[in-house]
Amino acid sequence: MGDLFSTLTSVSRALDAQRYGLDVAGQNIANVNTPGYARRTVDLIALAPEAPGTAGRGVDVVGVRALRDRLLETRLTNEMPAQSREAAMAEALSVVESALGKPGTSIDANLQKFFDSFAELSEMPTSASHRESVIIQGEGLAAAFSDMAGRLESARLDADRAARGTVDDINSLVERIAALNVSIGNASSRERSLHARDEQFDLVRQLSELVDVQVLDREEGGIDLSIGNGRSVVVGETAYKIQVSSTAPNGHAALSVNGANITSEIKSGRLGGFLQVRDSNIPDYMSRLDTLAYSVATEVNALHSAGFDQTGAAAGTFFTAPAAVAGAAKGMAVRPALAADSRLIAAGSTTDAGNNTTARAIAGLREATVLNGNTATLSDGWGQLVYRVGRDTKTATDERNSRQEIVRQIDALRDAVSGVSLDEEAMNLLKFQRAYEANARFFQVIDQTLEMLLQMSGR
Repeated sequence: MGDLFSTLTSVSRALDAQRYGLDVAGQNIANVNTPGYARRTVDLIALAPEAPGTAGRGVDVVGVRALRDRLLETRLTNEMPAQSREAAMAEALSVVESALGKPGTSIDANLQKFFDSFAELSEMPTSASHRESVIIQGEGLAAAFSDMAGRLESARLDADRAARGTVDDINSLVERIAALNVSIGNASSRERSLHARDEQFDLVRQLSELVDVQVLDREEGGIDLSIGNGRSVVVGETAYKIQVSSTAPNGHAALSVNGANITSEIKSGRLGGFLQVRDSNIPDYMSRLDTLAYSVATEVNALHSAGFDQTGAAAGTFFTAPAAVAGAAKGMAVRPALAADSRLIAAGSTTDAGNNTTARAIAGLREATVLNGNTATLSDGWGQLVYRVGRDTKTATDERNSRQEIVRQIDALRDAVSGVSLDEEAMNLLKFQRAYEANARFFQVIDQTLEMLLQMSGR
């Protein structure tokens, strides 16, 4: 009879084990759409018999595990920053591309109109209306350059603001990850920390979209995080925020951790993408625009200064002479005295009223190769700038799409391990349900046997 009581105990333990399996399957189904959740599996162990001649002591629950593949999760964390970087660059550069305007409606159109006005003046050097047209087109060209420089600077400030906002998101995430390290460390068992680990994985995934992050597992549970060249942002329970300071002359954000400047160390993630556009791409475009504006002003001024105005005096410059290449587009303007008096425009290279040599020479700049070592025209210079922006935008977009596919494939591999399959969990429910029913029936048989034996013994 003692063996029957032991069997009853083992069956009771088996019922608990199968119920536990049902609970785990139900938990998986309940969290099928929970971000970061890793599928749970229950570990069962057969208990060895206590004495010879017995089959064993049934089954017991060892614990519950979250099914994770650390290699796949690490690969996912490594790939996501590059994908997010290209996405951020494509987003920011598309704004720059739209700011350049459509072909034939932007600076290229103003250049043509400006040279057309001098071509018309060459036909009627003494015409007051043609002279006024030259001033109007010159002012329009200068305004177009200045406006374009302002648009590029505005796009650069937008990238800076986006970088600042991304830093705020990063700081929020590292604080939450550090707080979860506390929860994981204080958990009484690994099973009790599984939910915190799921949430932490999801937060690390979000963080890897924002910045390239290195993850180091802690022996006692939880993780340490670093960014840039090994700059720690999470160490155990402590979070180190990224500090932001404004730098002269444009007030752009400089980033630091524990007093160390890390702005140049951030290469990936959305933060790296915005910094790349702010510090490399747009300054290159602005430099090209300034070079073009400087060339236009100096080439026109050189020809105009060699001519004579309607008063018979040496004409002087047409545009205000730029002090340097940098800032030439923003500061481009028609010389105020000339803008106020069209008689000061030089149409000829002599004092002869009908001479049109200077006007023809300036109109001829349309086809003159004065850029890139005398290999490109002024219109070519604008076309090269537009091409550079379009190429960079397309490259970022193509890279984003390519890396998105890589991330999708890795995510699919991870889901095959950690994701919840409703079909599989339905099978598990059926499996544990049938096992529970069988053990309950066995329990009932043993109970009835014991009751019969007790009645036979008169107890």
